[in-house]
Amino acid sequence: MQTKELNIETEFVTFQEQLESYLYRLSANREDAKDLLHDTYLKVKQKIDTFQGNSSFKIWVFAIATNLAKDNQRVKNRWKIEVQDKCKDASLSTPKYQQKIIGAFQSQTEQRFEIAEHINYCFTCIAKNLNLEQQIAVILKEFYHFKRTEIAGVLNKIEGVVKHLLFEGRKELQIRYEKRCALINKKGVCYQCAELNDFLQEEPDSEEKIERLRLSKTKDAESNLDIRFALINKINPLNSKASNLEDTILQILREAIDDQ
Repeated sequence: MQTKELNIETEFVTFQEQLESYLYRLSANREDAKDLLHDTYLKVKQKIDTFQGNSSFKIWVFAIATNLAKDNQRVKNRWKIEVQDKCKDASLSTPKYQQKIIGAFQSQTEQRFEIAEHINYCFTCIAKNLNLEQQIAVILKEFYHFKRTEIAGVLNKIEGVVKHLLFEGRKELQIRYEKRCALINKKGVCYQCAELNDFLQEEPDSEEKIERLRLSKTKDAESNLDIRFALINKINPLNSKASNLEDTILQILREAIDDQ
């Protein structure tokens, strides 16, 4: 038993950071992610005798974590498309929220607002408009590079169902971005990343930063989605340069939802 426990600890730590960030993307809450990570580890130790080796140990653990996450209320909660607007309205009307945002920004080592990191925050919100299994499938495929067969193992689905979840999830995300995001054609209702950039920095430079993102109205919606995913892939939501700022905004968003 000691050998098994030692093996569990050694193997678990190799993807622990990935697993925690995955759980954070699902829950949008650091404490829930930590609790789910801890519960997953305990469940893995408890069920190790049932591991048959039909998949990798990592896939097996992610499946356990996903099943636990599905019972978490913050993971189960689906957000309306207008949730970011409520967060913005709450921040504009509530001085304490503004001070929280400013304080989180000023605590950064570098006083620079990263629009790419806010795109990561934005994805967290928009992905919670999807049904839960679509959200899980897209996140595992695009940010943790799971194969469809591996996602099928995590979700206990056949590969054809996973293929459908990925197709529908991507399609829904493209529609939501096209309707909401003003970064490309200026017609969307949300320009929050540029507004925050110019609010927090002494010298507004959002237009330059947006230009460098390579998003373009001449590209199709799928190509622009892939560009967003490439940007998000470079970011660990738990320890990036602006992770505290973006988590602070998520906290405000959740409070705004709870006040409704």
